[in-house]
Amino acid sequence: MFTSYRIASAVPELIPGNIQYNITQIIDLCNKAAGHGAGVILFPELCITGASCGDLFGSSHLISGVQKAIQEIKKFTSSCECAVVAGFPLFYCGRVYDCAAVFHNGRIAGICGKYSVENPLFTSFAQLDGSAIFLDNDTVPCGKDLIFEADELRFGISVGSDLLAPGTPAELLGVRGAQLILNPTCDGEFAAASREREEQIKVLSSRTLTAIASAGAGTGESGTDMVCGGRAVIFNNGRKAACNTPLAAASSLIYADILPRMTEFRRIREHISNVFTQERYAAPVILGMIPASPDWQELKLPKNPFVPENTTELALRCREITMIQSTALARRVKCTGSRKLVIGLSGGLDSTWAFLICVECCKQLGLAPDTVCAVTMPGFGTSSRTRSNAEKMAISFGAELREIPIADAVTAHFKDIGHDPGNHNVAYENSQARERTQILMDLANELSGIVVGTGDLSELALGWCTFNGDQMAMYGVNGSIPKTLMRHLVTFYAENFASPASGAILKDVVATPVSPELLPGAQHTEELVGSYDLHDFFLWYTVKYGASPEFLQKAAEHVFQDDFPAAEISRVLQIFWRRFQSQQFKRNPMPDGAKAGTFSLSPRTDWHAPSDSVLPFN
Repeated sequence: MFTSYRIASAVPELIPGNIQYNITQIIDLCNKAAGHGAGVILFPELCITGASCGDLFGSSHLISGVQKAIQEIKKFTSSCECAVVAGFPLFYCGRVYDCAAVFHNGRIAGICGKYSVENPLFTSFAQLDGSAIFLDNDTVPCGKDLIFEADELRFGISVGSDLLAPGTPAELLGVRGAQLILNPTCDGEFAAASREREEQIKVLSSRTLTAIASAGAGTGESGTDMVCGGRAVIFNNGRKAACNTPLAAASSLIYADILPRMTEFRRIREHISNVFTQERYAAPVILGMIPASPDWQELKLPKNPFVPENTTELALRCREITMIQSTALARRVKCTGSRKLVIGLSGGLDSTWAFLICVECCKQLGLAPDTVCAVTMPGFGTSSRTRSNAEKMAISFGAELREIPIADAVTAHFKDIGHDPGNHNVAYENSQARERTQILMDLANELSGIVVGTGDLSELALGWCTFNGDQMAMYGVNGSIPKTLMRHLVTFYAENFASPASGAILKDVVATPVSPELLPGAQHTEELVGSYDLHDFFLWYTVKYGASPEFLQKAAEHVFQDDFPAAEISRVLQIFWRRFQSQQFKRNPMPDGAKAGTFSLSPRTDWHAPSDSVLPFN
């Protein structure tokens, strides 16, 4: 089972130089964070003294005050399993270092320091890197690449501006296996600069596949030459998990629950550990146990992980996917010398998006709109709504429209194989899908064109397609696009590229329930296999994080608690788990199609699995 740990990023209300006041504030926030279930509590750079003491860092009075403060924090951790990371000036062998210490079980477990120092009184921590010093009755390891290990959690520390410096130590910490990087800092609050720094932390978190927690010095610092905003933020694998409101007068605490093993599995899946050369490093500093999160209250798992939560980012993603897919299809058209793009247009979501990609491909290549040959093939379950939308769509965009009914051909086929048309079994449904594919393939040959496939990532994951039917095409454009994102793509196109009339048709397609329309009467896919919101959620965490059914159930109950009862989540999860494994044989021979989304299930690039593997559900 994945163990979660609660990380607290704390910004205390401080007074520069008043160490007794400062340590009271720090201990108070420690108690609050521990009471909320935090296992690791991060404080800002030089928080024990205040970061803006200037030449007071050379004061003997300050030195003695720091020693007493260290003893106070050690005393707190002796009765609490939390690991506390706090910044202070280290006075050692006639030099002053800008440091952060890890306090745990009544001792100082290790010290990390700042390398790119700005205050001329401070010495770069490179002088102590790799050594061990004797401090307050503890033999303490020092170094920029120290890894602190507590059960499943491994973390490192990068002080202040070192986090984002060229050749950042944070990258080294990630290479060494840290899933969490702590950044005590005292950056000034400048217009736009702080937002830029936050974006840089986001990118670093994404690139190193780590959680990064930062705690900045607060407004209690001196405002002589700059204002410290007390900005605290936590990113987890590139996603913002928590942040505070900067420039607040009072102390603040933010929390995020992280799952270290999720990071481990994602690094395995993305081959991160294979990129770096093997080097010998010092053994990790073993902390022993720290508290696991008492619940998942602070765990931020996106409900629709394939869909960006920010509307601006979502629009950019939709635009990029449109360009990637249409460019890939244009390349295939030029390579094959195809004269026609033949597509089965059902009026459903997937075929609509594939049709729009064909339209954009023709624009790129300067081809006439009627290069797209949209074929409607009404059968036994075709509804008037989807049929009408398909016809209006093809006409609206200037495509060639052909209608080829399949009922007579399929009925004759039933007679050939001795199937009773009244028996609506899988042969009844698949015969229609295969007849449609045969028509498209042969028509493409007749027109010197290629068949553009419409199947999406969600359907490939479930095997919700007919083998050698809609599973096959001459080029598949939708193989990396899940159903939950597809809705946004069609809506985006309707609002940004289509005429008002065409846009209205596209929006009605989005509003139409998903259905294969292979049986007479209503046949809604999500009533049969469950919501695609759940399936795409399960798919994301299975492929990217190697999640177990136990985790998927708990995570879905946490995220969808207001949407689905636990029994429905369990039902859909069992369907997903069984079908995802058993339907690999449909993915192994899937057609070419460039990856445009986060990942695909192509056996050539992203997902390699045997067709006969069985991972038990329980």
